[in-house]
Amino acid sequence: MQWISLASDIIGVLGGIFALLAWIQSFRIREELKHEKQRINKKVKVILSHGKDAIELPVELRRAELSRAEILGRIGMLPMRQKGARFSLAYLSEPEFLRRLNEVVEADGNTILTIPCNKDEFEQFDFKTA
Repeated sequence: MQWISLASDIIGVLGGIFALLAWIQSFRIREELKHEKQRINKKVKVILSHGKDAIELPVELRRAELSRAEILGRIGMLPMRQKGARFSLAYLSEPEFLRRLNEVVEADGNTILTIPCNKDEFEQFDFKTA
């Protein structure tokens, strides 16, 4: 009978240790989730640039919203000099753009995504009315 008491004491102590370890792990996960939620809610500025000229897209994107499609949609909302025309930016078709986009999505803090343009690409937009 004494061995049953000893076994139950050992099981009780081990149960307490496992419960403490589970609580510590739960606390860590909660902190990581809190940090990730803050990270994905950070703002990302998207800037079209040509040399010294640069224009920031009118509305910042939250990191959670940042995708190639969303960027194309936001750029497509910019007024064009030639009404009804569709914009064309060669950089958006390059692997470098996707690599940079992935870096920005994975980064912490407020970030800037710069889209380089040549003169013709930059001047296709009517920034005076934007």
